[in-house]
Amino acid sequence: MFIIFIYYFLSIATLCACYYFRRARFTEKDYKCNKLLRWTRRILIIWIYLFAAIHGSICFRENLFTDIDNYYIRASAGFFIVAYIFVVLWAEEITHPFNDKK
Repeated sequence: MFIIFIYYFLSIATLCACYYFRRARFTEKDYKCNKLLRWTRRILIIWIYLFAAIHGSICFRENLFTDIDNYYIRASAGFFIVAYIFVVLWAEEITHPFNDKK
């Protein structure tokens, strides 16, 4: 039961962290001058890819979670895969709006 709590906590915390990066309204100067901010964002994107792989393995393979006979975990893993697709696009798009400005 504890492992399921950790699974959901980290999945939702990852979505919240990406929401923070999107809503913090960092400027172009912040991303160019602050190396810690750039690396934090890169680590967040790598973390999202890692969790998307974990959710994919839960959906498509037999493992610890699917042996429980609980299909809600598979359904939530499918939801998180779809959510992470949008979150990665959202997190990687953060610096692109600055390229359109003249």
